[in-house]
Amino acid sequence: MRVIRYIHQNPVKAGMVSRPFDYEWSSCLGYYEQDYFPEGLLESEFVLKYFSDNRVAALRRFKEFNERKNEDKCLEDMVRESAKVRDEAAREEIKGVIGDLTIAQIKSLPRDERKEVLRKVKKLGGVSMRQAARILGVSPNLLFKA
Repeated sequence: MRVIRYIHQNPVKAGMVSRPFDYEWSSCLGYYEQDYFPEGLLESEFVLKYFSDNRVAALRRFKEFNERKNEDKCLEDMVRESAKVRDEAAREEIKGVIGDLTIAQIKSLPRDERKEVLRKVKKLGGVSMRQAARILGVSPNLLFKA
């Protein structure tokens, strides 16, 4: 539930809009049973059921929860704050995992070998996937899929 609220409040916290439902690309209006774009992509029932089995009560409680001021953090934020590993330290940790390979060689490894190395890198504590991808020169998506 916090992730949904975090997503809806991102445009507010970024100063783009003053209320979560004012952001045109948000699913927030769909949860409020109003027209939203792009239509048909939202399955709100799953989330609303956490608030109540009664639809009217669920909508009211969700709206209160969704618009409440908070300090919610999501996974990327929590990893970044808890560990705060700088790129230099992360680079050294990655070098320890990849052994005799250089960071530049990772991109050109055969797919299966590269996946194995990336899996090891993903297990490093305190190094976010985005940070590791940047250091390795690969896309975050490639690292995520490994």
